[in-house]
This record gives sequence, C-alpha cells and structure tokens, in this order.
Amino acid sequence: MAATPAQLHELLTYCMDFGQIMLKHSGEFYPFGAVLSPEGKVVAVGGSNGNEHPKAREIYHLLTETFEFAAKNGKIFGAALAANVNVPEQYDSPSRDALRVHLETQGYARFIYAPYEITKSGFLKRKSAIILHEHFSVDVNPVFFTPEAT
Repeated sequence: MAATPAQLHELLTYCMDFGQIMLKHSGEFYPFGAVLSPEGKVVAVGGSNGNEHPKAREIYHLLTETFEFAAKNGKIFGAALAANVNVPEQYDSPSRDALRVHLETQGYARFIYAPYEITKSGFLKRKSAIILHEHFSVDVNPVFFTPEAT
C-alpha cells in the first residue's frame, strides 16, 4: 500500500518544520525522520549509534537501514528522512545550504530541497532567523520502498 499525497505532505511538513526549529536554535541538526504507520499516523523517528557526538552520515545510514527494513516488512507505508546538506552544484540554488527531505512511498521517491540562510541579529548576534528559499524536488531512485523490498 502506498501513502496518499496528503500523507506524504504530512511527512514532509513534519520534517521541514522540525528541521527549521533545529536550524534556528542550533544552526544545524543530526538527520531525523518520520514514517507513516500502517494505521496512517505520522511517527517521528530519531537515531543513535551510542556515541555522544556521532557523525551525521552514520545516523543517516542508520535511519536509512531502519526505514528499508520497516518498508520491507510492511511496518510503514511512507518515510521522510531529513538531513542538513549542501545543494549539489548542478542545481541552480540561491544558497548552497539546504534542508533536504528524502520523501518516499511505493512508486514515489524524491529529494525535496529547501535552501536556507541563517542570519544573526541582536546584541552579540544571539538571535537567529532562518531565510528559507523556494523548495525544489528531484526524482531519485527508491531506497526504502524498492520493488524487491515490497
């Protein structure tokens, strides 16, 4: 069973909103995600490899494997994996920094990029604001919901 467009939008919105909060408060974030349960509920997902300061790439791979396993076993019907990335050079982006969400369900796989800039203001530049530029999407090969996995 595939997630509906409305359910995919819920997953994307969750990741975009939480990513913006993390960027505003910390200026960065570890990869995180959300999945669509068989009951149609959006469930937040984080990852830990036991290290206090893991590499972001390790957490990304851990969550990727988790989502692949869950999709293969019918535990989820949609997944969104957010990461703080640099926009590849081939894309015309107003900023190289982006919040990227890998959004996927059966028959649909996209990277949604939200280029951003962080501005600092106030006394001692303590207040951060996020300038979010227009999102764009890129078709990608499925990773979580591959034909052989579902």
